[in-house]
Amino acid sequence: MKVLEIETFGRGGLCHYVFNLAGALAARGHQVDLLTVTDWELRDQLRPPGLTIHQKLARAGQDAGRRRSRLGAVMARKFDVLRAVRDTLRIAKALEPDVIHLHEASGSAVLYLAALKRLGIPLVATVHNVTPHEPVPLQQALSRRIHALPDLLIAHSRVDQKRLQQEFGVPTERCCVIPHGDYGFFSRVEAAEDPRRARGALGVEADAPTALFFGYLRHYKGLDLLLDAWPGIQAQQPAARLLIAGDPVRLSATERQALAERAETLGAICLFDYVPFEEVADWFAAADLLVLPYRHISQSGVLYLALALGVPVVATEVGAWPEMLENGVNALLVPPEDEAALTAAVVRALDDPSLRERLAAGGKALAAAHAWPVVAEKTERAFQALLEC
Repeated sequence: MKVLEIETFGRGGLCHYVFNLAGALAARGHQVDLLTVTDWELRDQLRPPGLTIHQKLARAGQDAGRRRSRLGAVMARKFDVLRAVRDTLRIAKALEPDVIHLHEASGSAVLYLAALKRLGIPLVATVHNVTPHEPVPLQQALSRRIHALPDLLIAHSRVDQKRLQQEFGVPTERCCVIPHGDYGFFSRVEAAEDPRRARGALGVEADAPTALFFGYLRHYKGLDLLLDAWPGIQAQQPAARLLIAGDPVRLSATERQALAERAETLGAICLFDYVPFEEVADWFAAADLLVLPYRHISQSGVLYLALALGVPVVATEVGAWPEMLENGVNALLVPPEDEAALTAAVVRALDDPSLRERLAAGGKALAAAHAWPVVAEKTERAFQALLEC
């Protein structure tokens, strides 16, 4: 089978997801082309035979920072998207794949899908977000159009499949469930095997109980809720340290400053910026615990990263997480926006090394069940069923 995988951001969890899936499909004997952006962050990663990387697309906004006005930056971003859609269509036409598989989590997906649909090649889209995490104009109409264009939609959970069916009328035969894959490839990074060095690099005391909040800083992820709970956690664990790392994407300057000031007051070690691939493992190696106090979610690559690296997790009971996580076995689950429950769970985990060991072992077992060869086999079957229709 000749497969074209497309992702248009070039860094972060979605980029890592598509690279791992493309490699696993190639390892199963398929000819896989991965179309991505010119500044793709995984360019130095080893890739299996059968996988060809095309770094051809402009990443939306990559030149916007050099614009003097906000309007100029917005127009530059729109131009980048249109140019990338044009180039995607041209390259897809030249490659002549049997299946096109798009991964695009923004509203620009409607432009890519509408253009690719014209080729008459079976078109698949993975629904990384059923609807945008932050409200956008005409959100329901835009999402309805995005979910109507592909010949097949892949959801990461039964929760998302049900939403697609109930909210957007997607027929059962046009949507399948394939779980998210693990991020064990980060374990190859040196820092993943050297917690003491990682703690030293970040300025964390060797014996301090340490919790981590990691990933893009957006309102729905609930960093403010963790900061609310942290004084109560420190009251019971005075030596506890909090690590915060992530790009404050879509936060206003005022929101970013307010969070930074609160974190500094609490003694947190913060990086309010994007964490490059080669530095991610340092943050997880330095942590005893990952905290995910999300208000809502579809699925999370950060969760799968912690599971694969053996970092215990405290997470809220939102989205697909109750469907896959078992409280006390591979995570501690708490109700969303419940400060007392969040405080108790974090303190309990930081207090109990044997509990953390059990959760880490359970997390690794869950990650193994979501290994990329398993995900690739399910994806292959979905593609073959579509081609046989």
